[in-house]
Amino acid sequence: MNRELRDVNFGETILDLQKKRADLLKQKTTIDHQIWVIDKTVESLIFLGNPESKMPLPRELNEMGLQDAVRSVFRRSFPVYLLPTEVRDTLMSAGMTSTTPKNLLITIHTAISRMNDELEEQSRPGGKTAYRWQVVRAENA
Repeated sequence: MNRELRDVNFGETILDLQKKRADLLKQKTTIDHQIWVIDKTVESLIFLGNPESKMPLPRELNEMGLQDAVRSVFRRSFPVYLLPTEVRDTLMSAGMTSTTPKNLLITIHTAISRMNDELEEQSRPGGKTAYRWQVVRAENA
């Protein structure tokens, strides 16, 4: 048995184990991020399926500014990209009223243009643009 221990290169074994540990930590970081994305996506889809359950909006626009309501929809639907029409539909299903859906959509477009630096854009077929909330991450996170 002593002879077998003499044949083992401990330095090489230690380096191999350290490399394997580093590789596993990288995989763990990737897996943790994927789990976070899945959790946020599920939360967003639940919200989009029933917005009133997580975001009871006031019945009158003067109780909550439209821009704040639009911002709230984008924040709560992250990481899902939304078209302006989907934002309108979400707000309307949560109880927000306007004179017409068309007028509400126009004001949503205006609100989106005002918060452009807070949103990420994604081009869709047909020249449409979808938006999602832009998450600012710490550099060392």
